[in-house]
Amino acid sequence: MNGPALRVLHVASEVAPFSKSGGLADVCASLPDALATHGHDVVVVSPHYGSLRGLVPENEVLQTSIVLNHHEFQVEYVRHHTAPGKLRTLFVRCDELFARPGYYFDPVLNKDYEDNDARFALLCCAALQWCQLTGWQPHIVHGHDWQTGALPLFMRSPRFNGFFDDARFVLTIHNMAFQGRFHSGSRVWVDHAEDHGAPGGAAEFHGTFSYLKLAAELADAINTVSPTYAHELRMIDQMGFGLGPLLHSRHMQFSGILNGIDTQLWNPETDPHLTARFTAATLAQRNRNKRALCERFGLPYESSIPLVAMVTRISEQKGFGILMPVLGELISGPAQLLVLGSGDPEFERQLRFAQEAYPQRVRLVASHDEPLAHLIYGGCDIFLMPSLFEPCGLSQMMALRYGAPVVARATGGLADTISDIEHDPAQGTGFLFKDYDARALANALKRSLTTFRSQERWRAIQRHGMKQDFSWKRSARVYEEMYRRALSNSRHKP
Repeated sequence: MNGPALRVLHVASEVAPFSKSGGLADVCASLPDALATHGHDVVVVSPHYGSLRGLVPENEVLQTSIVLNHHEFQVEYVRHHTAPGKLRTLFVRCDELFARPGYYFDPVLNKDYEDNDARFALLCCAALQWCQLTGWQPHIVHGHDWQTGALPLFMRSPRFNGFFDDARFVLTIHNMAFQGRFHSGSRVWVDHAEDHGAPGGAAEFHGTFSYLKLAAELADAINTVSPTYAHELRMIDQMGFGLGPLLHSRHMQFSGILNGIDTQLWNPETDPHLTARFTAATLAQRNRNKRALCERFGLPYESSIPLVAMVTRISEQKGFGILMPVLGELISGPAQLLVLGSGDPEFERQLRFAQEAYPQRVRLVASHDEPLAHLIYGGCDIFLMPSLFEPCGLSQMMALRYGAPVVARATGGLADTISDIEHDPAQGTGFLFKDYDARALANALKRSLTTFRSQERWRAIQRHGMKQDFSWKRSARVYEEMYRRALSNSRHKP
């Protein structure tokens, strides 16, 4: 640790393993843990959803009431029971807002919850109120994505009587595509947001009230989750979704810090979800995991035919728009395709149609299954990520650590973590393509299938991938440096 220990409050809409819809949850579990390991005093606050998994609550529950827009909400703080240490995980229980299926999306009405503005304004206020109630005064309040956009205004609200005057607000943008844009009346849920929601204000964005824009305007430091994605947000119009100029204007406070993964949880040598554990020195054992996958899903096991896999949300962002037109070429390569995930109904329909047409080549598992994901990483031959954009991506790190070379589009964190074997024959770890185009994807897949036929070459690529260090050690230090820079500067006042 470079300097005295810091008190850091992380506020996040999901945190693994309790709530998870994507990589945000993994980061909001492993980054705080890494910071605590470095000696900092860290608290994570997240909603107590109705679908929360694995929570072991402590006996003592702190209760309070919070008034937003003249409405009184009853709140409980439920702490997950863990061994004593410097990391605490708390859940804001407000059944009126959070005791529902899903996190952001109403599965019955098939749309976002209409009161998401109020739900996540309450999360922000409740996280800060816990600090005041317990007397725990953070140096850094770290918000993740738009759901925490109200934090900087609440921090400066008279309701907290200057409790956070010496704290700094740090924002991490995990995915710019989600900006928390609501009708202009949403400002009523956030203290003193009237001026900020007016035309030209910090939260006003094309006539809407944007939680993400508010946070980006008011943050003392801003980062996103990979260096390449940071560049893309600032310099490529469509990547910034309208907020690129704002980030460009704040370039002195904006940076890209590559995510990491929990290398104890994701370790093929000890992973209990694998049929066969292995190391870079015992890669032959890996075939037992492939055989287990094939047997489980009724695919014929053939060592000479590569099993290509995706563990992903099924959406245009994840590249299904360019995958589906070349799926026939892939499976006639020859190859098999296994997809674990759910999402866009039309892409799911196309995958099911392909599964019916090619039952020995295609399988869709439309669910979230964490143990199965581990087995897929440890058993597939090739991992596929043809993303339209990918802020960081964690799946490619997990795949490489588990000995699966990656075919991916060179965007965001994929460009930062995968080395193409053509450009780096000695240390390459995968197969990259630049243009978001079906032919470009098909060519990259063809290169991977051709290379797979040379088992000696393939083993070398697998070992190169498994040697990569994707732990949080380095990235946590960079976050710590960002915190200290923010604290050394006067508080940002737009």
